[in-house]
Amino acid sequence: MSESIKLTLADIQTIKTEMNEAIKLVKYYASQYKGKEHYEHLGGSCVMSATNTVNTIIGSAQYLDGGFLMPDEIHVERLVDWYISNKTFDGDRDVLTFYFASYIKRKINDLYRSIDNDTLATTLTLIGNKEARKEFKNQCRKRKRLQVKIIRQ
Repeated sequence: MSESIKLTLADIQTIKTEMNEAIKLVKYYASQYKGKEHYEHLGGSCVMSATNTVNTIIGSAQYLDGGFLMPDEIHVERLVDWYISNKTFDGDRDVLTFYFASYIKRKINDLYRSIDNDTLATTLTLIGNKEARKEFKNQCRKRKRLQVKIIRQ
C-alpha cells in the first residue's frame, strides 16, 4: 500500500454529498460486507489504510487546516474512486466498497449516539481549529434538529 498521496480539500469536496444520498449508499453497501471473509480478502494493511482515510476525512488533519466532512456526508462510491486512483490497490473494488460502507456506518452511528447523548466527541485536530470546531458544532445541532436515527440492518 502506498501512503504518499494525501487527501486535499478539493478531494474532500468531491467526496461530499447530501446526507440522504450518503446514508442510502451506506445502507446498500454495508449490508453486503461479510466481516472476516472480506477483511481477509483485503488484507490488514489495506483495511488500515482505508480506515485511516475515513478517519482523516471525518477528523481532519493538520495539513487540511480544519477541512472535514461529517460521516453521513461521505459518498462511498466517490471515496472508493479516490482511493483506487491514489493508492496502490489491486484488490476487488466491490469488497473495498463494502468495507468502506461498513466502517462509515459505524462512524455515523457513533456520531448519532453522541448527538443523542449530548456528548459530542471529535478529534483534537477539529477541537484545535476554531472554524472547524464551530462548523462541527453547527453540523451536530443540525442533526439534532433533524432527529437523526441510528442505521440498523
